[in-house]
Amino acid sequence: MANQRIIKKRHTNYLGDFLVDASQDDNWKKKLQQLQIEDKLDTAQEGFPEYFAASFPETADMQLQYCIERVNLDDVPRVAACWWPIEENTHYYIAYPAQFPRASIYMAIDFDDHSGCCG
Repeated sequence: MANQRIIKKRHTNYLGDFLVDASQDDNWKKKLQQLQIEDKLDTAQEGFPEYFAASFPETADMQLQYCIERVNLDDVPRVAACWWPIEENTHYYIAYPAQFPRASIYMAIDFDDHSGCCG
């Protein structure tokens, strides 16, 4: 059995990729949009975004487990959010390995479709 340091390293190595893939996967995007403040999605129940599983097949046997929670902007450390645009429809999330919640990252997602704005 791998020690905790190695398990944590495996989780943190893929955390950013997991969060980005979750924000771009259609099924996960819907789930993220429906989350209320402090609600949580857990890969133990939800599985992984399809693209993540396809892009990182080596993770299949690593028993990775991540959580994503929706948070208020006030709960995001300034260092993590200092460059974020603050829009009315922007949602803020924290993602972390279930075993290591302090190894977290934050993301702001604007779900508005801006595709026709700048044509």
